[in-house]
Amino acid sequence: MNRPFLLPPLSGEELLELQRLIRAPNTLAGLYRRCLLIWELAAGYSITNASQIANLHYTNAHKWVKRFQSEGLTGLQDRKRSGRPRVHAGEVEDLVIKIATSRPPDLDLGFTTWSLVKLERHLREHSGISAISRETIRHILSRHGLRFLTGQTWCESNDPEFEVKKTL
Repeated sequence: MNRPFLLPPLSGEELLELQRLIRAPNTLAGLYRRCLLIWELAAGYSITNASQIANLHYTNAHKWVKRFQSEGLTGLQDRKRSGRPRVHAGEVEDLVIKIATSRPPDLDLGFTTWSLVKLERHLREHSGISAISRETIRHILSRHGLRFLTGQTWCESNDPEFEVKKTL
């Protein structure tokens, strides 16, 4: 039989924060599992049982418990990872935002609204940015709180029986 893991008693604030994170609908899945692990250990479960309940591997559970013991609740958060550096940063991002927030007629273009295709084409042809994809443009706009609206379609008719026909 597995022995209960001897976790030092948690403070009331720690228990409330764990409970809040476990119950919150927007808690990331990894953080949820780690909080659930600590919650079950605080309830007296063994590390084996708590890791099974939290759906964590036994060795990973040990790692998270050690981090929790040394850093507290902040130790359960994901740490920043280096990742790939941005190819287009600084001046290029500023230019993309400047053009995307400008009105196409003010730039003597033959259309009134931007799309990702039009913005990409304009950047390649007029701004000297040859290697930029639509997805990169979308990410840059998203980081600055901008997005393109999705198209909506509708149908109008002068037919007096249009509402009845529309539901058929």
